[in-house]
Amino acid sequence: MYLRDFNDSDADFRALVAMENQTWPDTPTTVEAQREMAAARPDIRWDQRVCEIDGSVAGFGSCGEAFWLGEPGAFHVYVVVSPAHRRQGIGSRIFRDLLKQAPTADIRTLNSGCREDQIGELRFLQSLGFVTTDRDADSELDLARFEVLRMKERCPNPTPVQFRPLASLTESCPDWLERFRDLDYRIQAEAVAPEPLNRPSAEQFAEEHLNARDFDPNLCWIALNGSNWIGMTELRSTADDDTAVQAFRTGVERAWRRCGVATALKLHAFGSAKAREYAKVIAYGDPDSAIGHIHRKLGFQFQPAWIGMRKPLPSPGR
Repeated sequence: MYLRDFNDSDADFRALVAMENQTWPDTPTTVEAQREMAAARPDIRWDQRVCEIDGSVAGFGSCGEAFWLGEPGAFHVYVVVSPAHRRQGIGSRIFRDLLKQAPTADIRTLNSGCREDQIGELRFLQSLGFVTTDRDADSELDLARFEVLRMKERCPNPTPVQFRPLASLTESCPDWLERFRDLDYRIQAEAVAPEPLNRPSAEQFAEEHLNARDFDPNLCWIALNGSNWIGMTELRSTADDDTAVQAFRTGVERAWRRCGVATALKLHAFGSAKAREYAKVIAYGDPDSAIGHIHRKLGFQFQPAWIGMRKPLPSPGR
């Protein structure tokens, strides 16, 4: 067993791609895709190691700054082993080797993850001291099979709430922009957040939200109690599939939660998407959340969840 640096050669990339595709056959990758990911990575600490057995690459590991988390001292570690060489201690050996090279004084948490149907990988991470922090899953609703009227009979609109697409409110409500901005702020402010939320200016809100290329006011629905805006849901087009819309976000004022408002909002939005001849709605999030349960009730099909995991590390000097 021989450990060395990943050398960015075609041979190393081909070996990595082979292991990735054997491990994740439903999401295949290519050498070109892996090279593009590497080129797009910012200039950060990112160690990559491979394990060779008899001259062939048997395992790969990486450890680097988890820049996407925005947390000081957060690092991410990933290990993959060829199926032919699993259960031989290779994964643990690569993991220990990566930590030995890592700048331990800078690391506060190690982050990793696996899919819930990868039982061996889950147990491997648990054996190294990782604990589950979150679960997220891709899901999809087939709009061709989605029966809007039948679902509305099963999930009627909650009285006395009314539902309107934002497109119609822009014509009938003179101060719609201020109401929409205020609703968006109130919903976000009620969510758990690490820092107080800054209220955007009208210009900033319009630029960042309404002027986005994927925003469609016909696919954004508002819940109203009289003249009060109390909830919203929004679908957005996707960059890589013009037959799909994405469940972008949904929010309801705290006083109106668990009253069926979110479900009704989604029903109206999905009906609009179907009328506009979209084929499917895709979503990504915690399958056990309130929105996840609503999606299940409405007929979304879920893929195995991705489990986020974290290993806290002692601070230097402790």
